Order: sequence, then structure tokens, then C-alpha cells
Amino acid sequence: MDPIEHDSEIASYGFEHARDILLVISAETGRIVDANLAALATYRYPRAELLQKTIFELRAADPGLVAEQMRRADTEGILFESVHQRADGSTFPVEVSSRGQTIRGVRMLLSVVRDISARRRQESERDLMIDTTRRALALRDEFLAIASHELRSPVTNVKLKLQRIVQQLDRSGAAADGSLAAAAREALGENDRLATLISALLDARSLAPTVELARAPMDIAELVQDVAAQLRERAQIAGSQLVVAVPPITGTWDRLRLEQVFANLMTNALKYGQGQPIHVRGSTDGARAIVEVRDHGIGISAGDVERVFEKFERAVPSAYGGFGLGLYIARQLVEAHAGRIVLESAPGEGTTVRVELPR
Repeated sequence: MDPIEHDSEIASYGFEHARDILLVISAETGRIVDANLAALATYRYPRAELLQKTIFELRAADPGLVAEQMRRADTEGILFESVHQRADGSTFPVEVSSRGQTIRGVRMLLSVVRDISARRRQESERDLMIDTTRRALALRDEFLAIASHELRSPVTNVKLKLQRIVQQLDRSGAAADGSLAAAAREALGENDRLATLISALLDARSLAPTVELARAPMDIAELVQDVAAQLRERAQIAGSQLVVAVPPITGTWDRLRLEQVFANLMTNALKYGQGQPIHVRGSTDGARAIVEVRDHGIGISAGDVERVFEKFERAVPSAYGGFGLGLYIARQLVEAHAGRIVLESAPGEGTTVRVELPR
């Protein structure tokens, strides 16, 4: 076989059996000059009938737009999306790549037409999924806000009753039944933990992108000591202790917000520290105050370091409890002070969280 005839046969076979629709169109009149098998199957016309059609009849679009796109295809080539029409009147979305070419002295448009129905379905399903997810998140946040508000009242009442029980046991001589007094104090600690979780839910729901701060001069060492004192019973329950070594560091900060930051960090350290001592150290670096909270517990992998700062994200087994909000809230509040929070950790080697705050 002559090489030229062989190449022509290959080209003809490729044209006929291509998966996409291939059309050869008269650049002057828009008449379909040739079409492959995919075109016949998709448009559902016999070949003789399809070759009597023009591109204007296959397009579900304004003829003026079609003519303009033909002109651009002839002069510079064009890629666009449109809607084509089958013999039965049904339509389908397409992506068209068309370019002009002179064939035997006549200008033709060589068009590759791809049916993008599947792509559009996927995009529609993706958009629906995104919309459904957004609505679900909005409903979840609304539920958390309502549930948190509703839970606060009974938790406060339980705390008051437990405090009264502890006081009565102390007055009546708790030594006579030390186990009962210890159980009451442990229940009080768990109640405080529940109150903290509820507050975290409220903060995560209502925390705005821009946090309003009530700044005032303060000593961060005093603040850290106060937080450690508040968590003393929780540390005892965890079989750990908070070792604080923070020198006096003065600055202008929002005390309540920073109290929340360090309470979250120390609570996390106690939860994941496996009963080992928790070290809280402070220092200054020029105009910055630096406080580090270090535990020697389970740690997390490097790949989870950034993720744990997102809302409702955790990098530990569910058995540890919690909502995955502590670090999220801490970062928001530290960054509101124009500071930064850095976490360093490794599995089995513990975690260090460093807070840097402009003074």
C-alpha cells in the first residue's frame, strides 16, 4: 500500500471512531460537510440527513451569536461552551473547540464537540453538596448555641448544690468519711469541666472574626498563677501538677481573654499529659511576652499540627472527649492581640504550645 494512502486510511479511521463529536462545517454557510460516528449517535440523525443540516440548526442559541462564533473560529480559533440539539428536540451541554482551515481551496471549520452532560451533573451535585453542607453547619452552630445556653443554667445549679454539700461535709467533719468528701470534690471538678466545655461552645459560636478587646495594664505572671490555681483540683484528678515558672511580665492585654487562652492550653496539657508534670514557663524577647505550656504526654503528628487549630478539629482518639475548640479559640484570641501561637509536638514525646504577645 502506498504510504500516502496508508496515512489517509489511518486519518479516516481516527476521524470516524473518535469518542468526541467531529464536525467539518462550511465557514461560509454553516452547512455540515462531514461528521463522524459519534456525531450520528449523539444527534440521532442518519448521515445523509445530518449532512443536510447547518450548525445553526444544531445549536440551541441565537443565530447572531452562532455567526459571530463562526467568524472568530475562522480567523483565530475559539473554545466555548454551548447547548446543542438532537433530532428529537432534546438538548445537551457541549464544549466546542473550532478552528478555520482551507481544504481544497474552501474555508472549513474543523470542530471538536464534547458532550459535557456528565461534567455538569457532577458540578450540580457538588454545588448541592456544598449548599447542603453549609446549611448543615449553620444548623449545627444554631443547635450548639441553643444547647449551650440551655445547659448553663442546670450546670450552675448542680455546682451550687455540690459546693453546699462540700461545705456541709467540711463543717460536720469530713475526716469521718473522707471518701465521700473526695467524691463530692471530684464531682465538683467534673461539673467545672462541663461548664468549661459549654463556655467553649458558646465562644466558638459567637466569636467574631474581629474580637473586641478590653485592654488594661496587667502582669501575665499573676494571670498564669491564677489560672493554675483554678485548675489545681483538675490537676490532682489527672494525677499531675502544674509547675509554673513565669517571672513578672507586664503589658497591656485583655485579662479575661488571656485567662481563657491559658485555661484552654493548661486544660489540654492536663488532659493529654498522661499524668506527667505540666511545665508553664515565661520569658520576654524584646517587646514580646512569651509563655510556653509543655506536657510530656501522647503528642500529635506533624501533619496534624495546623489542623488542630481549626474549629471542631482534633488529632486524638474520641475517648479523650472534648469538642476540638480549645486551640481554635486560643488562636483567635492570641491573634486578636496581634500575637501568635505555635505548637510543636511529636507522637509519644509531648506537646509544647508557645504564645507570643506584643507587650
